Amino acid sequence: MEFAYTLYLDGLCDCGRPKWECRNEANRGLYEAADVTCYAQAAVEEHTSQKGFKPDPGQRFYAREIDDELIVRRDFAANTNQ
Repeated sequence: MEFAYTLYLDGLCDCGRPKWECRNEANRGLYEAADVTCYAQAAVEEHTSQKGFKPDPGQRFYAREIDDELIVRRDFAANTNQ
């Protein structure tokens, strides 16, 4: 299983798509740039970019939900306007 996962990862481009797809010359011009905002990452970046911020050695930051009942959850793929 680990070997199969390694093969899968090795087949991906830095963009996250399969290399055989996104590096194929036949697909030139068939992509456009898009962006999306990760509000969880934005919270971490806002916290760590404060003036004078200096993390302790080995300290890592992650986003956690303030109130699980307030989080809107739906299928990401269903929202094609992002």
